[in-house]
Amino acid sequence: MMLYINAPQTTGEQVKDQQSSQELFFDKWQHLYSDRTESMRSSEVRDLLAVTERPDIIALAGGAPYTKALNLDKMSRILGEIMKDGPAPLNYGSSEGYEPLRVWLTKFMADEDVACTPDDIVITDGSQQGLELVGKIFVNPGDTIIAEAPSYVGALNAFLSYQANIIQIECDDNGLKIDKVAEELEQLKKRGITPRFIYVIPSFQNPSGGTMSLARRKKLVKLARAYNTLIVEDNAYRRLSFEEEPLASIKTLDPDNVVYLGTFSKILSPGLRVGWVVAPRPIREKLIFAKQAADLCSSSLTQRVVTAYFAETDMKTHLKKLIGIYIKRRDKMLNACEEYFPRGVKWTKPKGGFFVWVTLPEYLDTTNMLAKAVEQKVAYVPGKAFFADGTGRNCMRLNYSFMKESDIREGVRRLAEVVEQEMELYRSLKL
Repeated sequence: MMLYINAPQTTGEQVKDQQSSQELFFDKWQHLYSDRTESMRSSEVRDLLAVTERPDIIALAGGAPYTKALNLDKMSRILGEIMKDGPAPLNYGSSEGYEPLRVWLTKFMADEDVACTPDDIVITDGSQQGLELVGKIFVNPGDTIIAEAPSYVGALNAFLSYQANIIQIECDDNGLKIDKVAEELEQLKKRGITPRFIYVIPSFQNPSGGTMSLARRKKLVKLARAYNTLIVEDNAYRRLSFEEEPLASIKTLDPDNVVYLGTFSKILSPGLRVGWVVAPRPIREKLIFAKQAADLCSSSLTQRVVTAYFAETDMKTHLKKLIGIYIKRRDKMLNACEEYFPRGVKWTKPKGGFFVWVTLPEYLDTTNMLAKAVEQKVAYVPGKAFFADGTGRNCMRLNYSFMKESDIREGVRRLAEVVEQEMELYRSLKL
């Protein structure tokens, strides 16, 4: 039997606070679990919630939008009006999703030059469920998929839960290195392996903030076709472009060979848990079957809330307001990085989205450093969370969307002090 500690993963002062409450017991059900539980892992972002929710912590670790920017009076009124229409919002809905919302989404997608009908769309509990459903319908144990390095921790965990073999390909300032993807695909072909899909976040990527160039998007489409595989495009941040018009979605470039995932979590509210998938009809059918087995349907109430909110809210005006807030916070973080981080530290300069990716000297480990950062009342996400093989230990993800500007500057200052102390310790020990 396996020894199990009944306590969440913790860091810094949390460890001290919870030591007395930890409970040790044997997991007597170990022999009953499926093999896939061996590849499941906890999300380091979720593990940090208990820390980041503390009022004394400057939380640069999350990935949430600034929901205080929403018109909460309007949201409250909409909820009241929905409930006056009868009990339908409190009942089950269709597995494919609330039809008025799917109709609205066809117009929203048309703004990206993605042509689709309501029958091409399935509503999900955020795009996270979309990722889990994609893993469920495509991945058998040991199957290969290709992703960016680094990549979204929630996607990696969803695919790993189905025992995928994830090959991550490095990125540069123009996004995923397509020549490296081509080399990997050719090597896999020689071994008789066809990747189930290539997973990408092409615009303002989580966690790096980087964007794949249009030229590389076009090459990726051709590669996927040439090697008979699929592209899964996670476009959570595309609409949050700060400096220029967003690049064409990959779905636009190849409508028939791309599964597109979208979400309202980054442009409205993650608490509503509403996302969507646009997919070719045969794939959509399998996604609906998988969703029925998972939760029957998404919330009838929150789907109506989203539909009603944007029925009376101009999307362009709404996004312009959010972008105005996030540009200032991005600039505050980049300026603070420039002011406080010691020589030898590098960081990305995103043109949209929520994140800055920081790379420290290779001898530092951001997982080990996290407890010291929390002691200084600042939190981040260690880099290894964004690699299936646990590399990236000298990297970390910082978020600027949620904290106010003064806290961002102070948080980076505190973090830079911890980094400087770790670098000085290394130098003093002559490691």
